[in-house]
Amino acid sequence: MSLQDTWSAVLASVEERIGSQNHDIWIRPIRLLGLDGSTLRLQVPNRYYSDWVRDNYEKVLSEEASAAFGQSLNIRYQLADDPIPQPEPEAPANPQLPRRIGVMVDKKFDNYIVGACNQFAHAAAQGFSDFPGQSYNPLFIFGGTGLGKTHLVQAIGNRIHDQRNGRVFYTTAEDFVNEMIRALRFKRMDDFRERYRRAADVLLIDDIQFLSGKDRSQEEFFHTFEAMKNSGKQIVLTSDVLPREIDKLEPRLRTRFEGGLLADIQPPDMETMVAILHKKTDPLGMEVPDDVALWIASRVRGNIRELEGALNRLAALHRFFSEPLTVEFARKHLGQLLAEEPQALTPDKIIHIVARFFNITVSDIKGRRKLKGVVRPRQIAMYLAREHTELSFPDLGRAFGGKDHSTVQHAYKKIGIDRKKDPDLQAHIETLERNLGA
Repeated sequence: MSLQDTWSAVLASVEERIGSQNHDIWIRPIRLLGLDGSTLRLQVPNRYYSDWVRDNYEKVLSEEASAAFGQSLNIRYQLADDPIPQPEPEAPANPQLPRRIGVMVDKKFDNYIVGACNQFAHAAAQGFSDFPGQSYNPLFIFGGTGLGKTHLVQAIGNRIHDQRNGRVFYTTAEDFVNEMIRALRFKRMDDFRERYRRAADVLLIDDIQFLSGKDRSQEEFFHTFEAMKNSGKQIVLTSDVLPREIDKLEPRLRTRFEGGLLADIQPPDMETMVAILHKKTDPLGMEVPDDVALWIASRVRGNIRELEGALNRLAALHRFFSEPLTVEFARKHLGQLLAEEPQALTPDKIIHIVARFFNITVSDIKGRRKLKGVVRPRQIAMYLAREHTELSFPDLGRAFGGKDHSTVQHAYKKIGIDRKKDPDLQAHIETLERNLGA
């Protein structure tokens, strides 16, 4: 039997075990990429699919595939928009860098939904791509998981490539580390450095927090950063947190990251979330009624990646059952994935959101420093915690690093009075409450 015939037999066996409905929704979209030794490479539509299949059907897949191929197999999932990996050569050749490296398919500014949550980061990214080298370097975009950082950084790469024919290199910090390890193994560090420091005009690196605690990789990236910046080349980095919040990051890297422009992305408010939802249903060929869109958006808590997963499942089930899209239909089929009610707020979550909003650290808010740039955000966090939790003033004092209850009480009264007189403060609080889903 050919490889594909054997895979077809695997699918048939899996269908018998999990049923036709689950098979059609979750297994049929999987594509066989290849068999490398004991690793079976499978392509899935997106990260949501890979997570779901791994959690629910990987054991069945592994058992049936191992039986059909006659050996014990490990499964490796590849996202549909990721490059298909090639078997690692014994001695990799010196790579020649084309003008655009990395997966930046369809990630453009035109299909990026802009709201109050990401307006500054979007403007900074556009300014960076339209006028590279004329302002800040690096551009450091930070925000929680699933908020659109990767879309924005890839839009920069596409804009520079399309308008200026610049040599753009997009990668992740994890791939940077893995590539460096291979270069060390095969004694190809000169090629590695050429690839990063001299062959690219623009370097885009996602999830730079992955360098945390990796001293050798941090040292190599530091010299890469210095070489590129001193040559007038551009660097864009993304992270889940501010540079100062990346654990075990060398101070010299932290200061260089902070020496550029820090642009944050907050969780989208409800209106932006609904707009994103409608935008992402266009390629699915599905029109979601407004009440269904609001129901879904209120339960994914600002996570765009979670929203994509919910929509993919909803589209698959809608096609399968051929039923109208109603809130009841969504509740029935998404209820196990999405919380029926938004999660309750906690002081820790409020502190984290406020710290990110004001570009300070959680330890700043919980600490005792009385700098003006810290005291006001700390008081706002205390005010929001009192407004949106059931905790008493003494309980909140303990949550804020062991403060006396009178400190929290004073902050609550002061912000309550000041917000009525200060339009800027009122706007800050309203934005924070939207970000918190309050």
